[in-house]
Amino acid sequence: MSGAQRPRSRRWLRLAIPYALVVLALVSSTIAYQSQQPDPTDPDYLSPASDDDLGSNRLAALLAARGVRITRTDQSSEALVAAERVAEGSTLFIPAPSLVHPFYLRMIKFLPATTNVVLVAPSDRVLSLGRIPAAVTGNRLSALARGPSCGYAPVAQAGPASVFRLRYSGYRKDDQHCYDGGLAVVEREGIPVTLVGADDPFRNDRIAEHSNAALATSLLAVRSHVVWLDLHGAEQRPKYADDPRLASQAPAPPSLGPGVPDQDFPIPGGSQDDPTVALTEGGQERVSAGHRNPLFEAFPAWVFAAVALIALAALLLALAQGRRMGGPVAEPLPIIVKATETVEGRGRLYQRARAREPAITTLRHRTYERLRRLLRLPPTATTPEVIEAAARACGWPAETVAATLLCDPPADDRALVSQARALEELVRAVAGQGPHPNPAPEGDHR
Repeated sequence: MSGAQRPRSRRWLRLAIPYALVVLALVSSTIAYQSQQPDPTDPDYLSPASDDDLGSNRLAALLAARGVRITRTDQSSEALVAAERVAEGSTLFIPAPSLVHPFYLRMIKFLPATTNVVLVAPSDRVLSLGRIPAAVTGNRLSALARGPSCGYAPVAQAGPASVFRLRYSGYRKDDQHCYDGGLAVVEREGIPVTLVGADDPFRNDRIAEHSNAALATSLLAVRSHVVWLDLHGAEQRPKYADDPRLASQAPAPPSLGPGVPDQDFPIPGGSQDDPTVALTEGGQERVSAGHRNPLFEAFPAWVFAAVALIALAALLLALAQGRRMGGPVAEPLPIIVKATETVEGRGRLYQRARAREPAITTLRHRTYERLRRLLRLPPTATTPEVIEAAARACGWPAETVAATLLCDPPADDRALVSQARALEELVRAVAGQGPHPNPAPEGDHR
């Protein structure tokens, strides 16, 4: 039917559907992961004054019920000064260490030995820049409940809690590792620093799960005073002021003075500038080439999970497309195809590719084989022998037979058709079914 339209091919669906499913899985997984990971810059995030799901007023109430006094501040310098001024010792609680400038984290070593520091989910970069002697050795997409399994007194009786998301390892043998590494207690020059691998125990919406409440209150109630750093924006690097009076101030002034004790606080542009940290004009830190920052630390865990999922999908698709493993084997055709359709289809492929020379070469080779069988010549017969035998059998001049079998490549489709007809006439003449040809050059065939 000339007016009927050919059905559209659906083969592209076999390739598109698997990848569409992979993309759908990636998008849904990313949305689910991002919805589970709160933003530390949210004003409600672990704030003792917020009753939001991400807030921590429930934890603040539990601490107040145990007689713990809370000092809330939104600046790291003020938090360090407040912790230093508590004679009986305090707990410095830092819920968002990624927003704290590394210099302030390095100042932890100046606090009194009675100070206890708690960091919530610090990354490996935060630990490295803050000179905290620990490293992240594992990363999960979500927090998992684990038992304490350690002898650290504040958590030994707390029970299972959801802190096993980031896994930490300290550099000393006597560092405490609890909850399978989800909680670690290390020392920064004599100051105990507790690393908690997830924020779940401190959040209003998760504090009632498992023994999260018992763990959070036990960690922060080690001292009767808690300095709560309610920080929700990235801090600038402390400025340097060449004023001798700053040297006698508390260990965490808003500006660093000439009493710089060591290389933890390099003077910008000076000989003690930190070789592992470069600063932008805005004061924010970025890691230079000398800092240990491998590829797996530069991207979140879900990126590698997505890449692995895509690779697995590609492998499964390749296996699905490969019908057999191993070398090709002969199979019966699923349907019977007419010879004329096969010839016509192959001819259209040659025509679409404008492969006139390969087409005439194929026809010559086929004609040569047909002539050899008709003349009962051995497979070792040479081309001149075939030409002489064909000329004797059909009565054509040998020059005409040679010109037909060894003609030049056709210049256009019309010449190709003319040469093909001449080859067919030669075979018919040798078989005794064709007339005697006009002994004209091959180029004059019509």
